[in-house]
Amino acid sequence: MADRPGPAWSGAGTPGPGAASGGRALGAQTGKSPRGRARPAGLRGLTTRGRCLLAGGIAAAICALLLDERDLLRVGIFAAVLPLLAMLAWSVRSVRLSADHLVAPARLVPGSRGTVQLTITNTGSTRTAALEVTEPPTPELTGGLRCLMPPLRASHRAQTEFGLRPLRRGRFVLRAPTIRVGDPFGLWEDIRTLDVRTTVLVVPTLVDLAGMPPSAGSRSAAADRAVAGVSSGDPDVGIREYRNGDDIRTVHWRASARHDELMVRLNEPVSHGGAVIMLDHRAAGHAGEGATSSLETAVTLAASISVHLLAAEHQIRLTTHSGGVLAAGRDIEDDVLAALAVIEPDTRAFNASSIGGTGLVIAILGALDRPSAALLTAARRRGTTGIAFVLDTATWPDTHHARGRSAVGDPAAVAGLQAAGWRVVPIRRGDNLAQAWTQACRGGIGAARPPSRATPIPVVT
Repeated sequence: MADRPGPAWSGAGTPGPGAASGGRALGAQTGKSPRGRARPAGLRGLTTRGRCLLAGGIAAAICALLLDERDLLRVGIFAAVLPLLAMLAWSVRSVRLSADHLVAPARLVPGSRGTVQLTITNTGSTRTAALEVTEPPTPELTGGLRCLMPPLRASHRAQTEFGLRPLRRGRFVLRAPTIRVGDPFGLWEDIRTLDVRTTVLVVPTLVDLAGMPPSAGSRSAAADRAVAGVSSGDPDVGIREYRNGDDIRTVHWRASARHDELMVRLNEPVSHGGAVIMLDHRAAGHAGEGATSSLETAVTLAASISVHLLAAEHQIRLTTHSGGVLAAGRDIEDDVLAALAVIEPDTRAFNASSIGGTGLVIAILGALDRPSAALLTAARRRGTTGIAFVLDTATWPDTHHARGRSAVGDPAAVAGLQAAGWRVVPIRRGDNLAQAWTQACRGGIGAARPPSRATPIPVVT
């Protein structure tokens, strides 16, 4: 909802070319006209007052002729001519206007506050009258705007602001403003909608995370530039084959002896490994509604982990439960947040094929069942680190889930993941996500340990 009306007119007199002036609020920002009723856009002609005055003048003139009252005839003629003169004077004037939105800050999260600067520019060649500006409200983002702007000369502009306070993540579109221009007596009006649409992206809330789980991968942030491996002496130094022209001082002698050919150090350090983050957003796997649902917690956790790994120079791949790739690569924070901003509940089947072939696998899961656990167990390759955040959907109020269901879904499914070497971290409603990440880095409740030969691994079907 809008936080404040437009500012009062600033400065004295008319601003110079290209200068900006403020808008004067008419009252509460409800998107309605000052009289409390909405006015249709695209209307050009006499107002209700003008039509009534014209009709009254004609009626008075007729009565004056019938009653032979010259004074009444003068009044009737004056009343009838006045709206006609207003229509003639203003209809021949060409008023051309343009509008532009500027949203600040560029990145909004649910519950934050932002502003929209609306700029109206007179692109015509004549001076306008005072402008009545109305912008309709956008549900769950802003209450809209209604304000007055001063007359604008040619090539001049006026500016006003209104507030943004998003209640949820998503992509919103600010609707086009409606401008009303009229004569000083309110007898004639020109109402038009300016052609401008602005998209506002509200990204998921981020949680500050600390620590990093160990990863078996050696995928470099410079992987696309032919990182061949990591030297055994320094785990953060990349090496490649010697090429003609390389500085002899960059030769890594220990790696050269091991590979039986000259190897050189890379200029850029390698990252701690590639990672795949899989987000389960099945409609049947989550509980609750709106901004307080378990899906919102899962999206927040996925966004926070992705941004945390990117900051640590990991190359990541963000996927969904159905195998779709939302974002992949390095330096893709904006792509990750933009993709997660529009994630909605999905009805497609669970498919864990996208998590294979990497050093670190992080699955953010809703209610876990045995078939899904079996797919995760089969998809994770040997030697990779698997972390599963399993949301306790029973702690979110939702009649869709049967009573008595386990806090993390089917206990056998969770046991199967743990036995297969996954680190399982349950998350309840209201849990501290930063602490859950720390627990995952330390091993979770199911740290990856080699199973005992005397104890067979249970097969999840």
